[in-house]
Amino acid sequence: MAWLARRALLLLAIGGAQFAAFEGALRTWGHSEAAPSFQALFVPDAQIGYRLRPNARTRFVTSEFDAHIAINAQGVRDDRDIGPRPSNERRIVVLGDSLVLSVQVDRQQTFCSLLEARLNRDGGRYTYRVINAGVQGYGPVEELLFFREIARQFQPDLVIEAIFVGNDAEEAVASAPRLGRAGAATAAVMTSETLITRLRRIVRHSMVLQVLRLRIVSLVDRLPTWTAPPEAPLQSYAAKPAPRIADGLRISRDCIESIANDAANTGARTMVMLVPARFQVDAADYDRLKAAVAQAGGELVRDAATERFNAALADLPLPRLDVLPALRAAAPAGDVFFQQTVHLTPRGHEVVADAMERFIREKGLASGL
Repeated sequence: MAWLARRALLLLAIGGAQFAAFEGALRTWGHSEAAPSFQALFVPDAQIGYRLRPNARTRFVTSEFDAHIAINAQGVRDDRDIGPRPSNERRIVVLGDSLVLSVQVDRQQTFCSLLEARLNRDGGRYTYRVINAGVQGYGPVEELLFFREIARQFQPDLVIEAIFVGNDAEEAVASAPRLGRAGAATAAVMTSETLITRLRRIVRHSMVLQVLRLRIVSLVDRLPTWTAPPEAPLQSYAAKPAPRIADGLRISRDCIESIANDAANTGARTMVMLVPARFQVDAADYDRLKAAVAQAGGELVRDAATERFNAALADLPLPRLDVLPALRAAAPAGDVFFQQTVHLTPRGHEVVADAMERFIREKGLASGL
């Protein structure tokens, strides 16, 4: 029996060494968000869960892009710190997730920076500063908490809540316990959410585990038909979505209303911007996903998530910009989304910035700042 134990220990040691070598190689050359250089952008936060690390710097490189990322002392993506607002400055804070943070492009290419340049193009009595307050992985709940804890101190005149219709309903349900609402979740559910969040974070931080997860998903898909079928993906776009989507839409609406009320208490206005998923713009991408979802037993409706958010927010007296038409109109002339990361290309950022400027001016939001 001793030789079995020694052999088991030897196999364990070899396996551990292989895991470490594979992990190290992927982290060094894999150019993934699991890489330590990218994960160093984030720091834990007791209220929100996590946020961008103040004064962090990194370079993010993949086969599609090469971008430098700088976080200022206040913890937002900006080369400049944010102090008291000068009397001749008007500020716009853009809340959102990775589509706002936009680590795929340099800061000057983001729609936040492009919008700032467009608003200042003609000169005038005031200068405009657009603050990129997007954080990777945030949803409406985290954006509300981030505004209350951090972004409200930036003294905004206009707050733009950028909703990614593709997953923000799902994100809102997952993060609802952070709001501390009565009845939002039992202690057991909150404990379960915490454990799930930790497991997901471990998987995201390990490139080996990410590869293993994909292999497991692929294996499950090949199991015999007598096994319980997994839920079809992309529930926000499902013809008959899971009940949690309706819950997520309600939570999202309440978070946006709270942001608007908090902003109004400081004299700021609020608008909503709906950002689509890539397949809503790319017809070929949609056809592939529709077929894959059908094979999984579901039915995909291309613009369902956008339509559901529009309906959920209809009773809020807030200006609402949907950038889907602008992106769809621009798509035939070239990619507006990267193909591997499903985020905006530099050209996509230009299209969104143009749409934002037109909307802000047409709705009198610029003159009202």
